[in-house]
Amino acid sequence: MTAPLLHVQDLVVRYKPRGLFAQAPPPAVNRVSLSLPEGATLGVVGESGSGKSSLLRAILRLVPAESGSITFGGADWLSLRGPELRLARQGIGVVAQNPFLSLSPRLTIAQILSEPLLARGDRPGPDMVAQTAALLSRCGLPPDFLPRRARELSGGQAQRVAIARALALGPRLLVLDEPTSALDVSVQAQILNLLMDLKADFGLSMLFVTHNLKVVAHISDLLMVMHQGEVVESGRAESVIADPAQPYSRALMGFRPRP
Repeated sequence: MTAPLLHVQDLVVRYKPRGLFAQAPPPAVNRVSLSLPEGATLGVVGESGSGKSSLLRAILRLVPAESGSITFGGADWLSLRGPELRLARQGIGVVAQNPFLSLSPRLTIAQILSEPLLARGDRPGPDMVAQTAALLSRCGLPPDFLPRRARELSGGQAQRVAIARALALGPRLLVLDEPTSALDVSVQAQILNLLMDLKADFGLSMLFVTHNLKVVAHISDLLMVMHQGEVVESGRAESVIADPAQPYSRALMGFRPRP
């Protein structure tokens, strides 16, 4: 069998106590394991405080793992440092919940899309302009948006720019943290359809965190349900949604308790 693109094994994340004499809090992520194959979408659902955002932060190396392992693209992700880590990070694109908080209001859309390319060492010029225009066009916005600024855009347009920026370095994995929750319902559907098209076109894998079960049903191949930092259920998305086995999953999805 082909190795998964992303593999997490027994991951534990615990935040530091807030006071000098405070006891250590329980783990925010407690022995979580997951496997994400190439070209698949894993949806992660759970109520607020379930640990799903902490899981994302640990995978993105924004918070340290207390124990466990993460393998990305066959490499020991947690052991990478310095230039190796910076290079490996190019394989992951991130789309946040609120595009207006992730896009600089001072920069034009052209500058926003050029930032990751310049950070990689690409040279500014006609080729970069053409590349940013093509990225924007692939995400459903015409090139004449390049001189605009984020504050001039609607929520859906801004999220399209955020997705284009996440694709700039040709990632293998997109990590999406509630990417549609700040948008109107009609715009949510457009963004989800865009993501599904991009997944098919580029062979992307996606890790999609949301509390919206309709979104999960629409976009996910696999589904993982989290509660109090632990995975309570996982499997094929259609199976878990149609007939969840665990009481917490059934309650989350509006099923009656089993007798």
